[in-house]
Amino acid sequence: MWMHWHSRTGTVLACAIVIALEAGAFACVKKKSPEPASTTTSAPTLSNINGATSPSSAVGQLIEINGSNFEASSATVNFTQGSIVASATPISGDAADSSLVVAVPSGDSSSQFSVPGTVTVTVVSNGMTTGGIALSITAAPSFDIGSTTWATTNSLPIALTGLASVGVPGTGSSAYVVVTGGSTGSLNASEVYSNTLNSDGTVGSSWTTITADQLPEGIAFHGMVEADDSNSPVPAGTSYIYIIGGQSVFGGGPGGTSSVYMASVDTSNGTVGSWTQLSNSLPQALVGPTVTLFHGWIYVVGGLLSTGSPSDAVYSTQVQANGTLGTWVTSSSPYPLGISFATSFGYGGTLFVLNGDTASSTDPNAVSGLTGTDSVYYARVIAGSVGTWSASPDATLAARVKHNTWNAFGQLLNGEGIYSGSLEFEWNLLDSSGLPGAWTGLTNPPHAYVYNAASLVSPLLSPSGTPRFLLLGGETVVGAISSSVYYNNAP
Repeated sequence: MWMHWHSRTGTVLACAIVIALEAGAFACVKKKSPEPASTTTSAPTLSNINGATSPSSAVGQLIEINGSNFEASSATVNFTQGSIVASATPISGDAADSSLVVAVPSGDSSSQFSVPGTVTVTVVSNGMTTGGIALSITAAPSFDIGSTTWATTNSLPIALTGLASVGVPGTGSSAYVVVTGGSTGSLNASEVYSNTLNSDGTVGSSWTTITADQLPEGIAFHGMVEADDSNSPVPAGTSYIYIIGGQSVFGGGPGGTSSVYMASVDTSNGTVGSWTQLSNSLPQALVGPTVTLFHGWIYVVGGLLSTGSPSDAVYSTQVQANGTLGTWVTSSSPYPLGISFATSFGYGGTLFVLNGDTASSTDPNAVSGLTGTDSVYYARVIAGSVGTWSASPDATLAARVKHNTWNAFGQLLNGEGIYSGSLEFEWNLLDSSGLPGAWTGLTNPPHAYVYNAASLVSPLLSPSGTPRFLLLGGETVVGAISSSVYYNNAP
């Protein structure tokens, strides 16, 4: 098409080549005035932040904004509080038309947001602005994870290895810890225990045995996650916990199960409700998979198959608004290694998997015949879809199996398990793009020397505003099953 401006009439002559089925024709059309170019671009929409009903974040942390028609290459995210409007650019490489990853700003060039407080988040794309979603913001904790020191708190009622635990946010400033299953060394337990979590990281003086609602069967070496309105699309004030896979028959080889059990937790007192076996089971039985809940989706990586071989499969399912789970989806991006007893966590828009055993095994509590890896792999995940896996150039200092990993505000602890060398713990900092750097040995580890222990990050910050990490049970390297509970009492 070409256009010619007629100086005396003030009109535009637009000429275009019109192609018909039979032949081409050349035509000129006289227009009184220019018309805006037509566009088929759809308006952007904002669905959720971090897949949560009630999203929150510390200033400076990465969040994931989900929606549609973002035109990621040119999208801008605005954070508004009163007259303060701070704009942020999504991280290059982590942006997609349906998902943007961005760091929460502290304010604009002249004013700081009030924290704790609330900002309204919108996305601007192609000159169009989405509706807003409220995001609760807090000040970023100031702490050095490398200065962590440890102490013990009230022990579990019995010694267990292969157990699992989660932290449950309660009403107000309360929180709870729930422990499920595990092995006593002679049988797999069906007991469920709960306790209060104190802000200093200790647990209450007395553990409660949930006698009325024990697990439907004894389960050990299983995955366990917790969903609430801060990490999933469930109603505010609700909490659900899930038991995923694991060994159901003690001493019977891997003895894996594909069962998935769900129970609610009363956020006013930590009481666990009755267990329901969900109809959506895992696609295959797994022992020792790594399981994490990230932005409303549960991801399962690896685990021992019934043959004893480690799996490279990656599965995902979405937490529904009523707490049930959607259909499990097998990722088209399998893990680069067949792996079991690895650890995983999510940050920004990325799923990380650390270490694990690449060897076959018929004993999930074995300490010999293992082939640990020091690898750290990560993949972009969007609404349950897992992208291509990449290896971090900064491997862990020790190759670990049956270990524990804690993630809090982009600072990492990795430790315990069966590992090469004598380094019990190591730590790392995620950079501004959400990727790990070089690992450093922890100067003051807990000296627990356990593997197949449970762990969690407390939902409560300490009185000084720093996170608290807990380590529960496990088997010691000298062969004794532990009931000890460790927590960091500094920083």
